[in-house]
Amino acid sequence: MPTQRRPVWQQRLEIVVAYQAPVLWAIGIALLAPLVLAFWDSRGLPPRLETVSFLLPALLAIVLGLAIRLRRPSPASLSQTEALLATTAAWLTASVIGALPFILLLDIPLIESVFETVSGFTTAGTTMLVHLDTLPRSILLWRSLTQWLGGLGILVIILLVGQSRGSQALSLLNAEGVKVNSGRLSLNFQRATVKFLQIYVVLTVVQAVITLLLGMPLFDAVNHAMTTVATGGFSPHDESLAFYANRPSQFPNHVAMEVVITVFMLAGGINFFIHYRLVRRREFRALWDGLEMRILWAVLAATTVIVALVSWRSIGGSLSDWALRSGFAIASLISTTGYEITPTGEFPRLAREIFLLLMILGGTAGSTAGGFKLIRAGMLGKLLSFEVRKLRLPPHAVHPPAIDGKAINEVAFRQAVFILLLWLGYIALGGLAISLMAPELQIADAYSIVFSAIGVYGPSFVPVPVVIALPGVAKAILIVGMLAGRLEILPLLVFFNLEAWRR
Repeated sequence: MPTQRRPVWQQRLEIVVAYQAPVLWAIGIALLAPLVLAFWDSRGLPPRLETVSFLLPALLAIVLGLAIRLRRPSPASLSQTEALLATTAAWLTASVIGALPFILLLDIPLIESVFETVSGFTTAGTTMLVHLDTLPRSILLWRSLTQWLGGLGILVIILLVGQSRGSQALSLLNAEGVKVNSGRLSLNFQRATVKFLQIYVVLTVVQAVITLLLGMPLFDAVNHAMTTVATGGFSPHDESLAFYANRPSQFPNHVAMEVVITVFMLAGGINFFIHYRLVRRREFRALWDGLEMRILWAVLAATTVIVALVSWRSIGGSLSDWALRSGFAIASLISTTGYEITPTGEFPRLAREIFLLLMILGGTAGSTAGGFKLIRAGMLGKLLSFEVRKLRLPPHAVHPPAIDGKAINEVAFRQAVFILLLWLGYIALGGLAISLMAPELQIADAYSIVFSAIGVYGPSFVPVPVVIALPGVAKAILIVGMLAGRLEILPLLVFFNLEAWRR
């Protein structure tokens, strides 16, 4: 008697579950770092509670990963739909397991704990925690680690730990959202992943060393290095980077620290293939020879000048001081890092409107930054210019639009338009929903929260306690926005589409 073929949904569920093993191992191993810190730095909490709060999730993640791998080895190949499902499931798995220390140690509700870890792994940086300066250092380290791992990419973890190769690796990398041509390393996937990791670690270590030499405490230097390179923006202080500027006698080199962190925020927001060309090939022209890089420097320069001048004329003070503040804020926005020296809500109105646009625009493809990506904006600009020229010139005089000498792919164009429309739809509906659920907020403030979520930027025009006070449904809307912004919406739509599981 022939064996009955299993339903498609069951086969796909088994594949999705199999790919959770390396993610669980990575999270379990990462939880050991705050566990070690908890042994000798409890900040007033019972040491046993602090260690158990990390030990139990670590053991759970590692044991579950082993059980999955023994029962469900990873398949040899993946369809694009299966890769999209596995990708989204990996981010959800990491977020749920990563939320356990917040629940066990700080006793905060499930929705807020998941919000914090989703914000961490997506590198959004919006937080549900206040009084950070009094919290255990172990939980602060775990927040920073979630962003460092998220910047690295959950799917990069699968490639490193799960040893995925060939078309399987290509499907996974495409599923995580970097589908525009970002000049990936022309190596096999395993070697490319290792190169990416090396650059990522070196940038983290170099920033930590420099800020440490400038007088930043060791714990702060390590945490800020992890969340800067990841373009995440979590800080161990409620005041973010303003903590040092507000204590000039204690930190006389705070301006130098801000300049260093500005440079590394931009480094995190730049395509890692550019770093590879700079370090291994000594191609310094890589910093300006592509359309995306030229757009980056143009946007950075123009918006910094406008914001500095507007702020100086509206608020007063020193123009040079506003130039530094504006440069820092723009670098933080365009890299979607989210660090603040001057809160974004305290800038003049025109500056805040520019900030909203930058939250969506984001950094370059192939970087740790979120946002729509500059290359897509450049692509749409090229096509708009092409259509305008078609109207005023004869057909034989209009050349097809191209970027860096290559014709724009029609599929990439359709995808860019589709993602932009989905983002605008989320912003319209999400902003409306939050403004209705929190009528005390001004419309612009309600929408700024949604902008910061899908742009995975973090801070909005609204203080953290006000965001924490939002209803649970509003927080769920923001969680969806952060995941959609990090995964560029498409994998999330596929995951919650029942037909994708059935066919």
